[in-house]
Amino acid sequence: MDDPQDQDTWERVIGGYRLLRSLGRGGFGEVFLGEAEDGTRAAVKLLHASWSGDQDMRRRFAAEVEQARRVSGFCVAEILDADPEAEQPWIASEYIDGPTLQASVESDGPRTGSDLQRLAVSTATALAAIHAAGVVHRDLKPDNIMLAPDGPRVIDFGIARAVEATSVTASGVVGTIGYMAPEQLEGARLTAAVDVFSWAAVMVFAATGHEAFPGPTQASRIARILSGEPDLDGVHDSFAGLLKECLAKEPGARPDAALLLQGLITGGSDAALTPNTFGTQEMTTITPAPNAPTLVGVERTRVAPHSPGGTAPVAPTKVAPAETGPASAPPAVRPQTPPAVPPAPLTPPGTFAPAQTGDAPPYHFAGGRFHDMGALAEAMQHHWAAAVQVFNDPDEHSVLGAWIMEDLGDTTIDRGLFRRQVGDANLAVASFIAQARPDLPPVFRGRAAAMSDLRTLFADPRPLLTGAPLANEMILLARPELLRVLGSHQTPDPGAHQRLADDLDRAEQAGNALCARLAQELEGWRSTQVSVNPALIMAFLLDPDQITPPGDGRDRGVADWVDILWERVIAAELPDSAGYAAAVHGAMPTIRVLARQRRYWEGRYSEVFGAHQALEQKVRFQERMNKAAQVCKYAIVALPLGFVLGLAQGGGFGDFLFWLGVLALIGAASATVTNWVMCGGAARRAQRVMELHHSRRQLPQLTDGVERIRADLERARRLSSG
Repeated sequence: MDDPQDQDTWERVIGGYRLLRSLGRGGFGEVFLGEAEDGTRAAVKLLHASWSGDQDMRRRFAAEVEQARRVSGFCVAEILDADPEAEQPWIASEYIDGPTLQASVESDGPRTGSDLQRLAVSTATALAAIHAAGVVHRDLKPDNIMLAPDGPRVIDFGIARAVEATSVTASGVVGTIGYMAPEQLEGARLTAAVDVFSWAAVMVFAATGHEAFPGPTQASRIARILSGEPDLDGVHDSFAGLLKECLAKEPGARPDAALLLQGLITGGSDAALTPNTFGTQEMTTITPAPNAPTLVGVERTRVAPHSPGGTAPVAPTKVAPAETGPASAPPAVRPQTPPAVPPAPLTPPGTFAPAQTGDAPPYHFAGGRFHDMGALAEAMQHHWAAAVQVFNDPDEHSVLGAWIMEDLGDTTIDRGLFRRQVGDANLAVASFIAQARPDLPPVFRGRAAAMSDLRTLFADPRPLLTGAPLANEMILLARPELLRVLGSHQTPDPGAHQRLADDLDRAEQAGNALCARLAQELEGWRSTQVSVNPALIMAFLLDPDQITPPGDGRDRGVADWVDILWERVIAAELPDSAGYAAAVHGAMPTIRVLARQRRYWEGRYSEVFGAHQALEQKVRFQERMNKAAQVCKYAIVALPLGFVLGLAQGGGFGDFLFWLGVLALIGAASATVTNWVMCGGAARRAQRVMELHHSRRQLPQLTDGVERIRADLERARRLSSG
């Protein structure tokens, strides 16, 4: 259904800008094409009206706007005006007449050669300017890069920070999955390094047409960003090295925007970008292993642990020559998430070893030497981040596999863990630990994951609805394949993880099927992309009492849609009802848009129909007066005729005609005066006729819009009850 904001009958003036049409909407507001009195055009963003009551937000937003105004105007969309104190806060920026990078790549394909080089340099320049002004973008993505005729422009800089700091933001984590740095997903303190990560992810998309961390689900994409390698297939080797350095997991390992720009500019005139021009005193080139890609940036020095007795240091996660002696206690390693399970003393070598070889060399991990796989698995569970690094590094991953399969001669561990490329290092670590030490309690990313722990974690689903950082952990846990791995551990409730995984699979299929039917059968839903959140489904499965309808905000239109769709939830049983409930919650943004459209179409129809009725009555009245005056004017001819006949005949029929003419004259004058008094002058009456014709043209369109909305509601009602 057409967006009502696109109708030429809609008009609004904000800050001196007449809003012409909607350019798009997002999580923070809606952007319109505005035009000033002098013809200057601007992109006017109206922030969500729900912000109007938050004074802290207004203060932060005003400070951020002032800071963003200090950003140099090259390569960014200049801020023209803003009013954070308005009833509905707004900001006007330079209007870029061109497509977004997202739309350009989707329509014209990836960029190559000098086109890619110009894009990289221009966007890095904008990033350096933004950071120089003390602003962090925090949501750099292809949709926030406009391709103007004179070069790319970065938009929406400096606003995300103000939004993130407020209590009414629609998402606790500002950013877009696929272009968010690991520290954003973890909810850690953010620096300008997040923009460098996002810039590199955007360049991968520009060069290949796919995301740097692709995946079939949101959970898989998050997992790959946190622990996997970027997919740089299709990126020129020299440029790939630079991008890989910018996509480092640790913020401190990434170059800042100024050094990034320096490397791009001094990379030569070739179409391919050469990263090894970053050579400075602070940044050194790391010599790669054979056949490994060249990485450039801050050198990540690794300190090898020293063995007891002062023996020579041995590189970590690497097989060392055979030696005797107990494993040294591993030092603490900062996990990716605060561990819910406190570290315990490592199991002495040999206490749990499916395969033992007395002559096997030890394996070094996190400062300890391990002679059996069971003790290593326990250490990896306590030092999850270090274990992820092992499985994420192709060389160290191969060394671990060789130690297990060749040195220990183990036959219990799935060989696929070491003979296939690791796509999700967190899942690989969990699988290895579950196979090697099923007697350990289930843990994932340092968080206890027994059924009781999952019930506690998912007892409050609000992070999933607000987008708080904890939501990412919940999404990563809500995966059937992971639950089945965790179910391999010996738990007080055998088979519970497996049953939860099966229910989650079925519920997710049911929820997605409902979303697909809505998009297929309802006209207003065809352009939507509603999907279910598996983590929300899992919260419903773990505690069915949480299956409650979303709030309607006292909006009758929203309430109608929720009531209709919730009938499907009520009619179903677990696990399907959990999937349907998650689908309704996931559809709330679409429902709110549809409710707004319904208010517009029905309100506009009522307004135009009422005006049409009044116009029709008025025009009918003035037409009657016109006809009466016209008839009387014809009858006035009887006045002179009756006067002549009266003189000739001395009365009789002549007198009748005379008085008839007098009455006609009085009638014509009366009709004309009445028409003028009641309906205005001739110009106003003609204008009213034109207005009636215009309303007659509008009514069919408005009637059609209202009927389509009501038909969608009726079809949704049949779909929900079927």
